[in-house]
Parts: sequence; C-alpha cells; structure tokens
Amino acid sequence: MKTYTMVLLSLLVAIASKAQVIDLTGTWTMFEMAYVKSDSTLKMTEDQMKANGSHTDYFFMEEGKFKLTSNMTGSGTEETAEGTWKLAENKLTTTLKIREQLMDIVWNFEFKDNVMKLSRTSPDGSLTIINSFRKK
Repeated sequence: MKTYTMVLLSLLVAIASKAQVIDLTGTWTMFEMAYVKSDSTLKMTEDQMKANGSHTDYFFMEEGKFKLTSNMTGSGTEETAEGTWKLAENKLTTTLKIREQLMDIVWNFEFKDNVMKLSRTSPDGSLTIINSFRKK
C-alpha cells in the first residue's frame, strides 16, 4: 500500500509541475485578429494593425476588475469600457458597461506559448472572431 501511495503521489506531483500557471493580471495587447466565415477568412496581422494605427488593449486587474481600450470598435474613435472578468476552465467572461448597460461577453479561452487566444462565434454560427494577445 505504501508503494502504491508513493507512486500515485509522485505521479500527481509530476502532473502538477507540468501544468501551466496562467496569470492574466496586467496589460494584454491584441496582435492578430481574424473573422472566419464559411466561405472566407479576413485576417489582420500585427504589421497591418501597426500600419493602420489600430490597437486593442485589455487590462486585467486584481479582484476581477477589467478595462478595455480600443480604436477598433467601428466608431472611428478611441473607446474605453470597464467592468469585471472571470476565467473558468476554457471560458473567459468579461462583463462590461456599454452605453449604461451591463453586457456579458463570453470568449473561448486558449493559452499557449504566452499567447492568449480568444474566440467566439455569432449566435447563428455564421461568423467566428479569433483575437490573439500578448502580455506587455
């Protein structure tokens, strides 16, 4: 029984040591985005974003506070929205106050090689947005 317990404990320690710890607190800058439809993909690379002067920054703060600044919302101006964030498994939920209304935005969350990838699909399934961020 002692041998079994030691093997199990060793296995659990090995698995835990390989798990990637994700610390979202800080500023994350979008460096790539894509709009995927069934018949086409529109992609904007980091170089294209820089050339256009386009940017989107996410600020993840302690205690679940969140701020978004972007000039890519379609209004043509710099916009800021504040709210909260929550990460649960592979879902990132941001709750933002937009035009005096609270809105939940739920993203599929991936984190690999220090890149945060957020994606979501329109309710009718016709469009998927994929945004990639790096921590500043």
